[in-house]
Amino acid sequence: MKKKLAAMILTLALAAGVMAPVPAYADGITVEETSMDTATEKSFDTDYTVKWDADKVYWNKVTLDQQGILRIHLNEEDPKSLENYDVAVYTAKGEKIWKIMVDCAGAAADNYVGLAKGTYYVSLQSHYQFRPSTTYRFSFEKNNACELEPNEKKNDAVDMKVNTMYTGFMENTYAGEKDNDDFYAITLKKGQSYKFICDADSHKGKTTIVKLLGKTTKTDFFWPSVGAEDFCVSSGDVFIAPYTGTYYAYVNNYYGKQYKYEIGVKKINLKAPTVSVSAGKSSAKVSWSKVNNYRYEVQYATNSKFQGAKKVSVYDQKTSVTIKYLTSKKKYYVRVRSCARTENDKNKKAYSAWSKVKTVTVK
Repeated sequence: MKKKLAAMILTLALAAGVMAPVPAYADGITVEETSMDTATEKSFDTDYTVKWDADKVYWNKVTLDQQGILRIHLNEEDPKSLENYDVAVYTAKGEKIWKIMVDCAGAAADNYVGLAKGTYYVSLQSHYQFRPSTTYRFSFEKNNACELEPNEKKNDAVDMKVNTMYTGFMENTYAGEKDNDDFYAITLKKGQSYKFICDADSHKGKTTIVKLLGKTTKTDFFWPSVGAEDFCVSSGDVFIAPYTGTYYAYVNNYYGKQYKYEIGVKKINLKAPTVSVSAGKSSAKVSWSKVNNYRYEVQYATNSKFQGAKKVSVYDQKTSVTIKYLTSKKKYYVRVRSCARTENDKNKKAYSAWSKVKTVTVK
């Protein structure tokens, strides 16, 4: 009887508005911070206006029917004003996955977020604003090779494929939260040669840390290494994978505003050059086709099995070399291969197969 009476009182209270049901959001998010139920669906490439009211949060709902990049545009402000905004993106479950602080004084602001297919909520909040309203719009670009928020930890890393460049956007360091780390996961094969590429560290006025790490290497490890336990290479490095498994591309915006970058790991398949040999007096001139501007190694011997062979290394991008001090009237076997020195370990190189063997009888 007491349970029935309590249930009746609760029902009446809810009907009368005395006790409103509390929405359930993700951990760390309160109802005061996220009144997502006030959000209205927004169309792309349409101007909207928000009328600011103190520190009130304004909510927008956007639906993506495919993976891509969401552009959030805030209009140009009075250059004499001090306009600061917080822009954040939440999942449909109320999980905040991206945030940025925007300084719009004197310029329009474009912010980019890589997102998977789904429904998202975008919050706008103004600080230090001296204008009653702001015009904004959303745009969308399909992209199947872009970073997907959140990717701030290894277990949230974006899956990358070899030989595919991915578009990412470095969050700024002014948001007051740890939103300036990007992680990508990629599977590489032991013994295969690769090149890690990321242009995030090339932007002037930015301080960015870019590394490709092994699956057990900590993010604060900076020394170049090809050991399986402490693997770490920098952007632009050619390397030989020490194990088959997962590696992590790590990008950190140590200081700076948001900007776009490209990142990826390319497989290095060095091709064997095409070779020709001409005889000289006690010498032989070896020429070969150019292969991707890599270095070359020339090997020659007096037997077809290249036992006791000698080697000439060519480091300055030449495509020919003259081998001197050979024995006259002697037949020599010659072959050439291209190679790329691994920047992280000076004693290792990535090699192509040997070219077809050529023979020459010295004059």
